[in-house]
Amino acid sequence: MTDILVNAATMAAVVNPNWFNAGNSIFGANVNRDIESRSGFDFGATFKKKLNEVNVILGLNGTYYVTKAIKRTEIQNEDYLYRQGHVLDGIWGYENAGFFKDQDDIKNSPVHSLGVTVKPGDLKYKDQNGDGIINVNDQVLLGRGGWYGAPFNLGMHFTAQWRKLTLFALGVGRYGADGVKSGSYFWVGGEDKYSKVVRDRWTTETADIATYPRLTTQSKAHNFVTSDFWMYKANRFDLAKVQVTYDLSSAIRKSNFMRELNVYVSGANLLTVSKERELMEMNVGGTPQTRFYNFGVRALF
Repeated sequence: MTDILVNAATMAAVVNPNWFNAGNSIFGANVNRDIESRSGFDFGATFKKKLNEVNVILGLNGTYYVTKAIKRTEIQNEDYLYRQGHVLDGIWGYENAGFFKDQDDIKNSPVHSLGVTVKPGDLKYKDQNGDGIINVNDQVLLGRGGWYGAPFNLGMHFTAQWRKLTLFALGVGRYGADGVKSGSYFWVGGEDKYSKVVRDRWTTETADIATYPRLTTQSKAHNFVTSDFWMYKANRFDLAKVQVTYDLSSAIRKSNFMRELNVYVSGANLLTVSKERELMEMNVGGTPQTRFYNFGVRALF
């Protein structure tokens, strides 16, 4: 995609002379300037085999793609902050360096200026530019968000037919994307309702085994920002559908009223295989996820 529109404010800051700006007014025009690319490949294959009285069909298909910001109109304070040359759905944030152990640890670390005074049990972030201050200039590319879908998608279908009985199964896999544990379930503080994740919070007694920052009744601005502390791999494989069908057509062949008759039992969204299965099967503040089970009849007259 070429000639992507860039707004006047960005153009004025990047390429226009200062006299294009007058107070809060910008006289630069929107310009077709940026370039993005999306490329990849897809594949598919089907295998058929007869094993004694059983006809078996196995199918595989998939897609893989990459994205890149080839040209991006931007001004950044550090070279590593530029989005140009990176994936379009990148996750940008701070590199976690563990918890602050005590006041001496805080004193001997870079000044963290993300909105609150840090205390033992707060997250510690890496000073990327070595200026002794942790701020937005210390954010780096952490992973790929998968906002355009996972980079690698895989589909599998299996059919086994024995006499009048047919089994069909469909599975879907998504791999290569990252996620961030955020929102009201994970990022809690102040008077928020606390979820079970806070049971593993940092305290002086649990400092060596804690997996969650200290609790606070104050601002949660420091700990609850995008960082690799909250990231996870969003790889998953879903058993999307299973169906068993029985053909009763032979029982009604002498009938002039009906030509074919099948009965079936099916289920959808039956299983998710993932390290983060519980997270992926959880909805917060919305309708719960469901599994579907159906019994049906298919008839041709």
